[in-house]
Amino acid sequence: MTRNNERGVALILVLLVLALLATIVLQFDAEARRGIREAALFRDSVKATTLGRAGVEAARAILQRDQQLDEESGPATDGLTDIWARPIPSYQVGDGVLSVTIEDERGKFNVNDLAGRPDPLARQAKILRLKRLFALLQIDPLLVDAIADWVDADDVPEPNGAERAYYLALIPPYRPANGPLQSLGDLRLIKGFSDELVRRVSKYLTVYPLPADGWINLNTADPAVIQALHPHLTTAMVSDLVQRRPFRLIQDVDQVATVEPIAKELRLQGAYAVRSDHFSVHITATTHGVTKYVHAIIRRSNIRGADSVLFQSIQ
Repeated sequence: MTRNNERGVALILVLLVLALLATIVLQFDAEARRGIREAALFRDSVKATTLGRAGVEAARAILQRDQQLDEESGPATDGLTDIWARPIPSYQVGDGVLSVTIEDERGKFNVNDLAGRPDPLARQAKILRLKRLFALLQIDPLLVDAIADWVDADDVPEPNGAERAYYLALIPPYRPANGPLQSLGDLRLIKGFSDELVRRVSKYLTVYPLPADGWINLNTADPAVIQALHPHLTTAMVSDLVQRRPFRLIQDVDQVATVEPIAKELRLQGAYAVRSDHFSVHITATTHGVTKYVHAIIRRSNIRGADSVLFQSIQ
């Protein structure tokens, strides 16, 4: 009887040991598989990031090629029929897929142009211009006063704006920049702006170049941005302009009869050009299900090959 009990206990111990070994093996297998998955994810993340950076270099090459074509064919101009304006959708690169879109930042209104200027009348004209744009977009034009206060150097609020006292009274409090916006996302810090509103205006506004110099590219600007340039521009006039694009020379705009007097007035103010020098690049790079989004700002010089990446983010 005692011997049978001992055998039973031994069998139980053997089974316990086997169960423990099985648990250890299974745990080791799970950890090994998890490690392999994490290594593969890291590998694909690095691949997608590298592919995204390669997309930025491809965009630089496209912009340089566009400039070369301009030099060969005549005066430098940038329009929506240029090679840089053609998106590259789902381009296969090895085991990855790359999409590249280039956008002209000069076709947008530069909010930093509302900063203090030597001529207060010129500054007020800029504020009214942006207010007209907001009205066309069915956004409260009074919000423009808060942008103007954020980017100017003084502490004197516009009629519907906000300066230091307003922001220090918030919870949590913070100070206004009293200087140029570094990114369009900074609009979220300004009185009256929400994430949704920033998304709505991002197609029409920019913070480049820094410092702002006031002109937009008439060849690429959205019709609403063009119409906001002058209070007497109508939808029909802007439609005439858009149909005649691209303009090879700035003086060619005068040939659109309906806008000739306004075009000459705006040209004297330096309000527009027909070329660009700042471009935003949007890239999607995917490898084995891992996707990276790259946003870059490229400044292209008039000298071939003399460009620079002013900003780059990878998410």
